[in-house]
Amino acid sequence: MKSFYQLALMAVILLVGACKDKNETPDCQLDIADGTRFYEFAHRGSDYTFYAWTSDTAVIAHVEAQLALPEDDRNQHINGRIVALPEGCDWNMDWSWYFAPNDWDMAELSIELCDGNPQYVEDHLQDYLDIDRYCPWSSYVLKEVVQPF
Repeated sequence: MKSFYQLALMAVILLVGACKDKNETPDCQLDIADGTRFYEFAHRGSDYTFYAWTSDTAVIAHVEAQLALPEDDRNQHINGRIVALPEGCDWNMDWSWYFAPNDWDMAELSIELCDGNPQYVEDHLQDYLDIDRYCPWSSYVLKEVVQPF
């Protein structure tokens, strides 16, 4: 049987290990590949927008083809893997997720399972991380932006 002091010491170690320094700065560094382009996507029927970025030249060509069209004619949506942001980092407006760079593309059709608006994804993030895709049917590329973070 463990002594009271051993148990108390273990409890203190666990408590100290579980506490975070509130002044600790999160590691928000990203490795941005050369040639990376940043885009803002809008969600029709709402005021929601979000960012996605890539250095994949084929994806950039798909996005640029959409941007060449009038906004009302942009009929392709983003489809890709999303990742949870490290706590305290702000790479995607106020969302706690972002599209994995070079792991998304533009699509005309996607399965319903990965559809949803950005707020729904925020509210059910673990579900979207588990299905490994996010494909908001009502999204479209709004514009290219300078690195936003």
